[in-house]
Amino acid sequence: MSAASNPPMPNPRQSNGFLVTVSLPSLVIAARLRRGDVFALPENPNEHLKIETIAPHPELGSRLIIIPTDETTQFTLHVDEPVEPVSMPRTVQVTCQLCGTDTTTALDLVTQGEPKTWVCNRH
Repeated sequence: MSAASNPPMPNPRQSNGFLVTVSLPSLVIAARLRRGDVFALPENPNEHLKIETIAPHPELGSRLIIIPTDETTQFTLHVDEPVEPVSMPRTVQVTCQLCGTDTTTALDLVTQGEPKTWVCNRH
């Protein structure tokens, strides 16, 4: 699975400095999913599933048990299975590349991209 070839771009929503992010690829592996993420399986891209619970399978180490919100059944995915991310909210800590100051910021990796570098507004 190759990453999108989008160059790093400044994130205009970052008010306390200059955050450079890189877009997520259109498909990510299931191992990147977390509770609260929304995704779709490639074979059914119009059915969005929000994760209520996600955990490693107790007997099959390469599988994840996923329980979607508003669903009564659970299913398993291989950790390397590609899924289409719809929303992946994260709180990330970034460090200023010039002075070493840390800050925490909330991002949706799907809409805002993955953080790559940050420079605080003191520079």
